[in-house]
Amino acid sequence: MIYLIGLIGIIIGLFSPAAGILYLIPTVGVYFIEKKQKESSFFIGWLFGCGILYSLNIIDKIQVLNLVFGTGLSCILLFYMIKREFLINTIYMSLLLLNSGYIAIRQILFSEYIFERYAQAVDEAMKILSNRFPEGSEQYSLFLEMIEMTKNFYQKYSPGIWILTMMFCLIVGYYILSKKYNALETLRNYQTHRYIIYSLILALMIAVLSPMYKGEPTFIMGKVQTSAINYLFAMTPLFFLQGLGVLKMKIGRWIISSKILLFLAVLTVIINPYVVLFISVIGLFDNWFDFRNLSQTEDVNENHSD
Repeated sequence: MIYLIGLIGIIIGLFSPAAGILYLIPTVGVYFIEKKQKESSFFIGWLFGCGILYSLNIIDKIQVLNLVFGTGLSCILLFYMIKREFLINTIYMSLLLLNSGYIAIRQILFSEYIFERYAQAVDEAMKILSNRFPEGSEQYSLFLEMIEMTKNFYQKYSPGIWILTMMFCLIVGYYILSKKYNALETLRNYQTHRYIIYSLILALMIAVLSPMYKGEPTFIMGKVQTSAINYLFAMTPLFFLQGLGVLKMKIGRWIISSKILLFLAVLTVIINPYVVLFISVIGLFDNWFDFRNLSQTEDVNENHSD
């Protein structure tokens, strides 16, 4: 049964590695955590399935790498650390390093191949656009501008978007899986490492101040600014996690007590990026204002005043 679930996970992962994570963690995780099955046997089967699809030319090498390192290895590492009761900080820093390392190597070795495939997809979109709207029309110009903006955005920020998406889905999947193990309580004490906060501030300064540079723009400056924005994307899930800890103390019991409210809360976070950003900002400012200890202090003062 577990290998059938894995096969379905591969199929889902072909369309979206992040969606594959959201499918695999709740469905397969119980076999490793409750039934104590070995992660290595499942991962070998996962590799075998990806290899067959690649040998049949159903998927290309980038899809294989995404499935193996992005979806498969991320889930296996998560299961391994949950079963051995690693600290939540260790779990997410390990997953962040795995996905950051993979995407960095992928960009170095296969960036030209990836952009070439993406350019082919853009050409196909242009053909559909030209068949749908006459060239020179307002609709054609509008969609052409949107395609160009999307192309430029993808070429610059695909590494950061990859890490953000994968880490976000790993966070959601982890708490869906860990509901039985009282893992939500660990959010009370989750704190982002200080050195990450300082590096985030530096990246934010570079991203904001670079466009204000009045001299001749250089290739290196453009690369530095792009790297800074990618870093901001990549770090967002960690502060989102800390923001969840703050919200859990404020309204967590009220939401968790109702399955409908819990479902609506998760759905809102998944489909609304502004909610994710808002929660991440709360997590960032928690490092200075310590909202969780502040609420505990208020509760203690109220009890003493009674």
